[in-house]
Amino acid sequence: MFTDKINLALKIAAKAHQGQNRKGTDIPYISHPVAVGMIISQYTNDEATIVAGILHDILEDVNPAVYSEADMRRDFGDEITDIVKDVSEPKTAGQPKLPWKERKESYLNRLGNSYYIEAYIVATADKIHNLTDILKDYDQFGDEIWQRFNASKWDILWYYRAVFSLIRNEPVPIELKHHLATLIEELGGVVTINPYD
Repeated sequence: MFTDKINLALKIAAKAHQGQNRKGTDIPYISHPVAVGMIISQYTNDEATIVAGILHDILEDVNPAVYSEADMRRDFGDEITDIVKDVSEPKTAGQPKLPWKERKESYLNRLGNSYYIEAYIVATADKIHNLTDILKDYDQFGDEIWQRFNASKWDILWYYRAVFSLIRNEPVPIELKHHLATLIEELGGVVTINPYD
């Protein structure tokens, strides 16, 4: 389902993420928001949720001079922008990035206080795609993939489990929750392969 609004979101996301790559790879970053939108579209035809999935990393990862919250509100309205904000780590212009754990705790707090079921669906699809890539890269490169992150593999496991604990009781499609739970269980197995790390 490609509506005018979905096509606009794809165009804006491609431009906003131009020159960015997935962490530790040469894969263009746009592959991630497109994949998140595709995952969402397998479970709902709701245009706002799909669009928010495509746009979900813009407010967090793109310089506001390129595309800002005000631009998003103008182009997509308050609901989509608020969903995107609810799945974004808070950031303050001109301030240094917070440490990894503080950023993740802020994200969890923001998501946990969201009024939008769509935010939980976007967060679930986002984490599914991220975990799929982490596990695929682990199969290929082994423990060296953990060097890409500003956190230990134990902290990464904690974070995904914490996200799931927020999503578990929300009315997210059960198949989507099950998919995420399966990937988190697989991550747990990978993380605990060598308990002396």
